[in-house]
Amino acid sequence: MSVLDKLEVIDGGERQAGYDPVRTRRHKLAAALGEQIHLIDALDAGETYRKAVVRRRQDLETDEVVPATEQRTVPAWWRVDDTGQVHFALRYGAVRLKVKDGKDTFVLPSLEALRELLPALRQEVLMGQLDGALADAAASLQARFTPKKPSGKKA
Repeated sequence: MSVLDKLEVIDGGERQAGYDPVRTRRHKLAAALGEQIHLIDALDAGETYRKAVVRRRQDLETDEVVPATEQRTVPAWWRVDDTGQVHFALRYGAVRLKVKDGKDTFVLPSLEALRELLPALRQEVLMGQLDGALADAAASLQARFTPKKPSGKKA
């Protein structure tokens, strides 16, 4: 019996080419949620979590461009109030996502409850359940960087 006989083979169709902003937003938010999971795990272990980022830098002596690893802190997307409840808001850049009915903050009883919620929330993001909120946040961010037209008269 051949290996090919054991496998299911389907028509692959067309390969998706080019830049897809919806998919890029999903993956960016899913990666950020993964970082929040690592941050909670490190906090539980009594450690600090820092994300390693590889940047390309020019070596001043040889003029070569070489990779350099930087350690970046990851800000927490949650805060704990006086009663011990955890307030968590999803963020896309500097914008909080309006998740449900125009509201943007989840209230949870503890950090452990947040740790249990994050993987499921990450799956929801990857399945596209928050695409509308992501599109609104991206439009809001883009509006901040759009150049304003001059309103004065020419002299």
